[in-house]
Amino acid sequence: MSFPNILMITCHDLGQHLGCYGVETVQSDNLDGLAEKGIRFQNYFATASTCSPSRGCIHTGRYPQANGLMGLTHGPWEWKLKPGERHLADMLKEAGYETNLVGFQHVTRDDPRNLGYENVLSKKRDAEETVQTVKGLLDNRKKGERPFFAKVGFTEVHRPFNKYGIDTEKGVFIPPYMEDTPEIREDLARFQGTIRFMDQCIGDILDSLEKSEVADDTIAIFTSDHGAPYIGAKWTLYDPGIETPLIMYCPGNELQGGKIYTQLMSNVDFLPTLLDIVGVSIPDNVQGHSFKGIIVGDSDEPVRDAVFAQHTSHALRDNLSRCIRTDRYKLIRYFEPGRTILFPTDAVPQKVADHVERPRRNGKRPVVHLFDLEKDPNEFNDVAQSAEYANVVSDLSDRLWNWMEKVEDPLLQGPLPTPYYMEAMQDYHKFRQQKAGNL
Repeated sequence: MSFPNILMITCHDLGQHLGCYGVETVQSDNLDGLAEKGIRFQNYFATASTCSPSRGCIHTGRYPQANGLMGLTHGPWEWKLKPGERHLADMLKEAGYETNLVGFQHVTRDDPRNLGYENVLSKKRDAEETVQTVKGLLDNRKKGERPFFAKVGFTEVHRPFNKYGIDTEKGVFIPPYMEDTPEIREDLARFQGTIRFMDQCIGDILDSLEKSEVADDTIAIFTSDHGAPYIGAKWTLYDPGIETPLIMYCPGNELQGGKIYTQLMSNVDFLPTLLDIVGVSIPDNVQGHSFKGIIVGDSDEPVRDAVFAQHTSHALRDNLSRCIRTDRYKLIRYFEPGRTILFPTDAVPQKVADHVERPRRNGKRPVVHLFDLEKDPNEFNDVAQSAEYANVVSDLSDRLWNWMEKVEDPLLQGPLPTPYYMEAMQDYHKFRQQKAGNL
């Protein structure tokens, strides 16, 4: 069997901040063009609102609680995939693909070859080098060669934005959860400048692909890990924190034509969908669902009627939480104390990070939040305590608990033991062993 090549490009912290997703002030012509030629998923959500857990889910097809990568993989947090978890690169390698990593991956601190990459062509965070390396890989490809999987990772559009300039050519989009202040407007203009730079880099790669011998037999994919780096988005389970792009294109098949799919889709579904499209067997323990039937037109039945997500706190966040989202409702359960943030916020993210200021807050945050997205798409009005929604809260809570049981969420066993805690307790366990031996 002849497999198509796969060129998969990922970036950081983008959310759906692209022209093709409705943000008209952003200059993302290359990605918009890819969406116009290919297919785009409109309601595509991450399983986590931070980097490593979302990326781990994308590449294993398993939820963070199941695969073990619930928090950031770099220090001091040092979360890891559980032993035996399989990465997409490993699955494709076993199927006969040449597997290549170029640039950023953020799934492991260890050698990426342990994930299944045969060739680690560049591990640096320099975007220009990443582009040149991918162009070299594509320029040398010949038809009929062993199929390749090239995972291309950009650290953009992660902070800091200062390197890339300000983009106000089309104005500045102010998300509903943020106030329109001069500081916030300037920061968003820098965010837009970074997106413009990233899009240009991706455009260079797509141009090389189009000129290569394998252009007609390569699936081009673009996605990101989670929402934009702003209070009310990243680090939260509000929609702006978990909404992400998914664009796919390959000429001559169903991955073309500018089609837009509005079905609810989770990034845990990405791996089984891709494997199904290229004809590689899907492992039995994969927890996502294939959307191939929707894409090729074999089925009009919805694959899922809800998506689920988790957030495991880090870096002074107080937001340990789980959520279920349907077409109409979002229910979030919190597992550590916090205060309700008042939106729209006037807090500038870099100042919050530097402890200069905090977003406006109002009293104890309820354990459960419910938002009626049909009436309240910005998730400003919590209706969990309203008698009118009591049955909705009960039903969605039951479904969320069932999901947490299914993925064996460690929160159900008690407060979450972090890798840092386990390391701190190693000496205590030695002490207990020595004490037992002396009895």
